[in-house]
Amino acid sequence: MSVVDFDMNCELKSAFFENAYSPFVILNRDMNFVDVNQASEDTIGIKKENFIGKNLLDIFPHLEGTERYDAYRNVIETGEPVGFDELSFKGEFAEYTFMSRAFKIGDYLGITTLDVTNTIDTIQKLKSTQASLTEVNNDLKKKNQELEEFSYVAAHDLRAPLTNLKGLLRMALDSETSTDELGPIVEKMEVVTKVMCDKITALNMVIATKSNFGSPKKELNFSDVFGEVKSVFSKEIIEGRTIIKEDYSSCPVIDYNHQQLETILQTLMSNALTYRHPKRKLSIKIETKMVKGKVQLSFRDNGLGFDQDLTMNVFALFKRMHTHKDGLGVGLYIVKTIINENNGSIDVKSQVNKGTEFIITF
Repeated sequence: MSVVDFDMNCELKSAFFENAYSPFVILNRDMNFVDVNQASEDTIGIKKENFIGKNLLDIFPHLEGTERYDAYRNVIETGEPVGFDELSFKGEFAEYTFMSRAFKIGDYLGITTLDVTNTIDTIQKLKSTQASLTEVNNDLKKKNQELEEFSYVAAHDLRAPLTNLKGLLRMALDSETSTDELGPIVEKMEVVTKVMCDKITALNMVIATKSNFGSPKKELNFSDVFGEVKSVFSKEIIEGRTIIKEDYSSCPVIDYNHQQLETILQTLMSNALTYRHPKRKLSIKIETKMVKGKVQLSFRDNGLGFDQDLTMNVFALFKRMHTHKDGLGVGLYIVKTIINENNGSIDVKSQVNKGTEFIITF
């Protein structure tokens, strides 16, 4: 190679070094800066003259005793290059994320970096978007499953009374008997019609509850909301001399939708009053507390109770634990639907003739 070619080669390398888009520095064996390019000055915010001759630890004291610093020194000793991913650096005007590679240049150490800040940010945004889409997808799957179950139960429970009504109507149309003899058939038709109306009413209640999902929440006082519930049932409470004990001292308030919380408490109160034990005064205890950072409410009564093995059915649509009282079999289904929609949970413990406790984690 001629002197001219050598000089030109050096010029080209120097131009490349100086004009490289990413920071590029050269250090000697003592880890003192020998040269830095313009990108290094712009990124770190230090002039070249303040770099040259300074030790790496003077500029980056946080590297002392680190694996990266030892790796840099090892490159000079062994000539084996080393790379690092996602290195954070807070520059004069912004915080950057770099990929770095250290390699030997003659007797010197060269360190080049690649700014991947935007790439990392994009990846993080994509991950966040993917997580959001996964959450939305899971939510849609859950809602579709609930809709399928709801549709199946609705169709199944309405089919029977419709079939009965159709059969009774056919009997009445085909009958050649007197009006008096048609009486029992008409009475049965009225019973079946009422069953159908009740079920439709129950389905409308479920739909109305679901339509309220997404309504705003606000800070509610348990005592105030339960006070409203008690006023609704004041006649039954007074006539039955019901004993109610409340303790909200550990957790007096909650962020929740007012109508939804009122529906939950009103349903539990209605069930307790409806299925009270006939041989003793009804006693209700409602208590709140914080458990693992979440609000937990306990609603306990000493009523009729039911077999603990049947608890899996207690929240199902149109399922009732006791049939000697009128009811739609929809209240606890709505309660569970509300709680699930708000990412909470509800459990129940019960014993026949002992009572029932509902434990809600909001």
